[in-house]
Amino acid sequence: MSQARTLEQSAQGNLIKGKLTGFLGSYDPVIFFVTGAVTLLAVVYGFVSPQNFDAGLSTIQSWITSRFSWFFIISVAIYLIIIVLIAFSKYGTLKLGKETDQPEFSYFAWIAMLFSCGVGVGYAFWAVGEPIMHYMNTPYLAESATPAARPVAIQIGIMHWGIHAWGIFALVGLAIAFPAYRLSKPMNVSISLYGLFGDKIVNSPFGRIIETLAAFATIAGVSTALGLGIMSTNAGIEHIFGRPLGTTGQLIFMAILIGLYILSAVSGIEKGIKNLSTINIAVAFCWGAFILFSGPTKELLNLMVQTTGSYINNFVFVTFWTDANGTKGQWIEWWTVFYWIWWISWGPFCGGFVARISKGRTIREFIIGVCLVPTLVAIVWFSIVGGAAQAAQIAGTADLAAALKADMGSGIYVLLSTYPLGSLVGVVVFLNLIIFLITSADSASFFVAMQMSGGKTEPNTPMKLIWGIFIGSLALVLLASGGLAALQKAAIIAGAPLAFITFMMAASLFKMLRTAYANKE
Repeated sequence: MSQARTLEQSAQGNLIKGKLTGFLGSYDPVIFFVTGAVTLLAVVYGFVSPQNFDAGLSTIQSWITSRFSWFFIISVAIYLIIIVLIAFSKYGTLKLGKETDQPEFSYFAWIAMLFSCGVGVGYAFWAVGEPIMHYMNTPYLAESATPAARPVAIQIGIMHWGIHAWGIFALVGLAIAFPAYRLSKPMNVSISLYGLFGDKIVNSPFGRIIETLAAFATIAGVSTALGLGIMSTNAGIEHIFGRPLGTTGQLIFMAILIGLYILSAVSGIEKGIKNLSTINIAVAFCWGAFILFSGPTKELLNLMVQTTGSYINNFVFVTFWTDANGTKGQWIEWWTVFYWIWWISWGPFCGGFVARISKGRTIREFIIGVCLVPTLVAIVWFSIVGGAAQAAQIAGTADLAAALKADMGSGIYVLLSTYPLGSLVGVVVFLNLIIFLITSADSASFFVAMQMSGGKTEPNTPMKLIWGIFIGSLALVLLASGGLAALQKAAIIAGAPLAFITFMMAASLFKMLRTAYANKE
């Protein structure tokens, strides 16, 4: 035991060079202050001149997506191929840790926490939005607003939230977790390149650039998600109480939310994120089951089976579809390419957080759990919730297309209004979304604190506190000024270079796996 502790202290001791130690614990001042300064600059510009801020970032984002859409589409496909090959290769039996290490969390808690890093609220938010919007404007395989378009529209939502996204998180997470747990290295994003650079990557200029990009993309991305989430919950408040919150009310609500997720963050993963995530998944399952059994059950189950077949049958086609002839205008850039860059920018955050909770699992277990389970959940969830929304649209019981156009956050509440006891379930959904927002911000502040603290798996409470406040305040300021859309674009622009770095992570990972397997033999 003492020997293991000595090894851990030695590994952490390597991080002290170039770091400050004080109230916030041991932290890297370069990453800390550069990330803070860049984020503050974005906040000030977004607050003072939100329209100019948004216009400038829109130009950059449009340039990236219009010229390099092919690159991001092929990149995500290659990431997925790489992670599948690793899962079913001889390396799949290697553990994330020593051979005697056991998983820290149960399977259910582990799976529940996968959804806590920002994507859980998206499953609730977009399970109505995408199946309706793609049904009304179907890009391929079917004519819009026809029976054939229903499973195609749902499969597009599954593609955007399924294995393609989680393949990115799994690849980045594995590249971070393997050296951290197997080789007792710090758990920061740059350590994912350990296979290529060895210990030279620690505290190197290149490593700090990667960690700063990852931290900024996380802060900007989660702040945007929080702000948009507040707008969504505002739709819930309007539905439940008959009137929305004004600007002041939204800011007060946001301040309360900041306090709740900071309280969760400082309580640690075991007490905070784990318990909230477990409760939230159970609650989401309940209201999903309500929609299934209160709605056209037989129709939804048939649609789920048909959608599964459509998803599998068209998997290769939709993975590589680029709209080469330009027949659908900017659809591919507005949807799939946007998602792919967004998920790449979130790769370090989601991958890093998943790495933190996955010690003791085999590589095969890790990849199957991270990639397959959320995809199966997406198939079931989008088929039931999205299928029910489509059924309501077609039957004329609710004009969801118009509701979504007026307010994207209103979709689930408008759908529930067509069911008996729908208002009561709407309150449950509202609370469910709030907890998802709390766990998203909680895991983000935990991840950023890890990066600032040199990859410590348990960063100091003051460090988690300061970045939790920072993330919430950023969302609050830009919510008031109307700069949230610009911040989302800033996160994507910052994350775009990570597409190249992810390829480097893959090369580094293969090198580490080859060495570890040879030593095992």
